[in-house]
Amino acid sequence: MTMDAGHSDPSPPPSLAARLGGWARDRRRLRRRAGPDAPEGTGRRWVTPVLAALITAGPLATLAGATLLAHAEERETTRLEATLAPRRITEQRREAAHGVLSAAMLRPGPAALLDGVAAALPADAALVRAERSADGALALEVSVSDPDALRSALRRVPALAGLRDVRQQEGEGRTLVLLRQVAP
Repeated sequence: MTMDAGHSDPSPPPSLAARLGGWARDRRRLRRRAGPDAPEGTGRRWVTPVLAALITAGPLATLAGATLLAHAEERETTRLEATLAPRRITEQRREAAHGVLSAAMLRPGPAALLDGVAAALPADAALVRAERSADGALALEVSVSDPDALRSALRRVPALAGLRDVRQQEGEGRTLVLLRQVAP
């Protein structure tokens, strides 16, 4: 099929819907010209419903295709999330460990902590137990004759000001005081 260079038409050919619409208009005009006496075969009544079905089929097919693609993408996303779940859990654990280690690096070490506590304690007090939990909470158990003097002495040191009296136990002329500090 060759085209003459001089006879080329730049306008695109009409679409299928335009051609069907033109055909239906032409058939309707023929039916009107034939009049009411024309035989039944002249006008086909099925053309209009078929044309309407063709016009609505395009968007419906697009909607059905989009729905199928969306379901396929949801299945793929679910599969990828299941594949990546162990990796995400590992990353969350690593971040939690990093946070604990970072907080531990910012806190003073055990020697510095014990030196600070020893300097803050009253002269008659003795440190029985010192403990720092994994979350950074500090617990001190101190044997002292005057718990009020201990509390006021610890409030003077900013690093130990957050210690709260949890329990006091009387025994043999001295009082065992358990102090706890919430994690920073």
